Amino acid sequence: MRWMVLLAGAWWQAWARWRGGLAARIFFAATLLVVVVLGLTFGLTSLEAHRTVDESIRRALVGRRRGVQAFLAGRTTALAGMSGASVQVPQFRERLLQRSRGDVLDQAEEYRHLLGASWVLVTNDRGLLVARTDYPAEFDIDLSRGALMAGALSGEQADGAWLDDRAQRLYMAVATPLRASPDAAPQGVLVAAYEVGDTLAQEIKQASGSDVVFFALDTLDRPHVVASTLPREDIERVLVADTAALRRLQQDSAGVGLSAQVAGEHLVGLAGPIRSAGGSVYGGFVSFCSRDAELAAFRALPRTILIAVALGIGLALVIALALARQA
Repeated sequence: MRWMVLLAGAWWQAWARWRGGLAARIFFAATLLVVVVLGLTFGLTSLEAHRTVDESIRRALVGRRRGVQAFLAGRTTALAGMSGASVQVPQFRERLLQRSRGDVLDQAEEYRHLLGASWVLVTNDRGLLVARTDYPAEFDIDLSRGALMAGALSGEQADGAWLDDRAQRLYMAVATPLRASPDAAPQGVLVAAYEVGDTLAQEIKQASGSDVVFFALDTLDRPHVVASTLPREDIERVLVADTAALRRLQQDSAGVGLSAQVAGEHLVGLAGPIRSAGGSVYGGFVSFCSRDAELAAFRALPRTILIAVALGIGLALVIALALARQA
């Protein structure tokens, strides 16, 4: 700091002695011009760098959002394929259609282990619950009104989100009609589901390299986190504070942007919906990336310009010192 004070003093001394001369005026005008130009260059470059980073983050988030959707679609397709193949086995199908509810529940539990599903349920041809592995005491509940079950009862395999309000958990479910042949009327429906939980979120992070948060929406469209690779308490506050933005997922197919501060880091995210078989938004996910990390690659350029500004000012002060000594 001392040398800066000395040089500034020399500059002021030179100006005091030479302010009446044409050479001094030209010198100081040129110095001021250099400083202004370098300062403007620094500001414009910094602004352009931030704009470039924001565009880069947006493109990256769009790609990661598609990656999450593809991951979920792939997992659901695999579950649907295994379910469809299983119900083609007559012995398996007949055991699920037995009158003994205990036998049906046992067979459903075996099937759940075979698929690695979170739960499995079976209904009769009217959509009445026969057995469900995660709530074994429940039966004779009418499930035919939902789009997922209605599609399977009409003879078509269907899939979509399934929200368990009691456990506050979100699942992806596949409903497969139980019938002897493709032309036969369904005798019942088999539903298998996997949970959208922390394990799934970690698998997606390993595959995509980005943090992801899954949330479910309650009846008032308020979000609550069901899975996350980020601290739940921090990220849930962000989602609750931006409930209005998440409501736009009902119509916005391009995704909804979010911003969060987590552990002192500025995160930028893009949300996507998770829909039921009928198209209703039951929840969604947000892919996040660090804006600070993306900016790190651009910080070297503004730093270089800042050094150039400092060198320009320093050179001007040295010249001012030389002029002051000659006077």
